[in-house]
Amino acid sequence: MKKEYKINTLFFLIGIGIFTFLIIRFGIVNILNEIAQIGVWFIPIIFIWMIIYSLNTIAWKIIIGNHLKVNFLQLVSLKISSFALNYITPVIALGGEPWKVMNIKRLIGIERASSSVILYDLMHILSHFFFWTFTLFIIFFTVKPTLATYIVLGVVLAFLISIILIIYKWYKKGIVFSFIHFLNKIPLLKKVAAKLSKQEDTLEEIERQIVAFYNTRRKEFYLSLGMEFFARIVGAIEFFLIMRAIQIDINFFEAIYISAATSLLTNLVGFVPLQLGTREGSLYLVYESLKLAPAQGIVVSLATRVREFFFIFFGLILMRINPLTKPVEDESHS
Repeated sequence: MKKEYKINTLFFLIGIGIFTFLIIRFGIVNILNEIAQIGVWFIPIIFIWMIIYSLNTIAWKIIIGNHLKVNFLQLVSLKISSFALNYITPVIALGGEPWKVMNIKRLIGIERASSSVILYDLMHILSHFFFWTFTLFIIFFTVKPTLATYIVLGVVLAFLISIILIIYKWYKKGIVFSFIHFLNKIPLLKKVAAKLSKQEDTLEEIERQIVAFYNTRRKEFYLSLGMEFFARIVGAIEFFLIMRAIQIDINFFEAIYISAATSLLTNLVGFVPLQLGTREGSLYLVYESLKLAPAQGIVVSLATRVREFFFIFFGLILMRINPLTKPVEDESHS
């Protein structure tokens, strides 16, 4: 427990350091100006994101299973703090996912902790691809694009569906050993792969739980996916509210398009802390495609960053008051 406390403290200090750097780089004056411009609209925006984190947590809780009585507030706390770590580290999930595993393992064991985090991350990714596919269909039926645009959209749709099928394959057959095999092909990561391979029994148990989730718990699988997909829809409300705050009317379908197109473009570049620069460019292009003033995309980006800074700070605070304490017994003994 003492070792875990030191590691938690290290995560916290690194997080505070990078967060301070990003605040200075972004500019305290810029943050205050943006808060003043959006004003009271930040209250419903924060509320919307609490709903989103709750939906994310419900999806994770479904994956863990109801037979393990893990406190919902504990999971929400871990979800928000892992968000903070993921957003301020330069590589996707560099800090947040190990943080979740390290803390939740005290409640459900290392195998279930690791498999639940892997399963949730796959579900989170899968929901994004379904959301992007859903948005493409909205474009097909609400916009009358040119033939060239239809062809481009068709190619994108084929790509999205192929990725969805690959993720389904991972759920059916497992991903852990395939991932280690992939690491073994990279010269600089061969030692990491070799160390992981030594934990064969643990890895086999994690792989078994990953495969079992889709093959034997199909109802929970799609319920979890539904929660994540709904969270993407709710997330579009943020863009709708920000546009209302700057007195520009858009409909909800346009808000969904902005959310989906922006997330697709920014996820193509996942190694930049806080997606600095990539989101501004993405929103600029998206707003131009809607024949709105592209500069408005920059304003929206600044507003979303202020919301992110709020939840990063909140997440770092939660790291120090996380209520995880003692293990919880598995009532089913399965």
